Amino acid sequence: MSIKIVMKEEVPRNAVFVTGFQGIGITGYIAVRHMVAALNAKPIGFVLLKRMPPFVWMDGNRLATPIQLFKHGSHVFMLVEFMPSPSELYRFINRICNWCATNFSEALLMGGLDLRVKKDGEVEKAKFAATSQAISKVLDKGYKVLDTGLYVTGPLALMLMKFEQLGFPAIAILSYANPSRPDPMAAAVAIEYFSKMYDVKVETDELIKDAQRIEAEIEENLKRKQEKIKSEATTLYI
Repeated sequence: MSIKIVMKEEVPRNAVFVTGFQGIGITGYIAVRHMVAALNAKPIGFVLLKRMPPFVWMDGNRLATPIQLFKHGSHVFMLVEFMPSPSELYRFINRICNWCATNFSEALLMGGLDLRVKKDGEVEKAKFAATSQAISKVLDKGYKVLDTGLYVTGPLALMLMKFEQLGFPAIAILSYANPSRPDPMAAAVAIEYFSKMYDVKVETDELIKDAQRIEAEIEENLKRKQEKIKSEATTLYI
């Protein structure tokens, strides 16, 4: 079975695709998870991989899957609870980016930037990376691009590369984040930029007020997920 995107309804016209992953500070994942909840975004689909992480759970009265799609207005959020295996990651990124290029007007990616590279006296809370088709939007708003010599890594980098190849407008918000732990404050910064860029109000008070609780909760959730994956791998392959 190839990678399938299962939709319960069509993507809105001129929709913006939004996602983030569990990279530095778990910033992108925390931001997307919070926006889905804060906006009460509607579940509209999910992604099926050839080798899915073998987990589902109940979210209220709804069955939840490892890679879910939600809609709020003209924005579609991809919430990745379990990352594809390394062997499937490239096919996953390729499939999602091709789908975006066909069905969306642009993509917004959220991630973390190691706080240790922040220069003394620097006032910016985030830096930006963008494809050729979107860089003017970043510069016109006065946002600062990623410094020469610094790198975007992981799934975010793969998506930006693929979007550049496809000639598709994509912007990455890279909030300064603590690389040693989940950083809800960095996620709140990314969300604030999202709100300014698209004029969509997303409350971040909870992320800021309850940062320590959310950090501990996410650390525990990630630990449980890793233990489940290890346990499942042992069960499957003994």
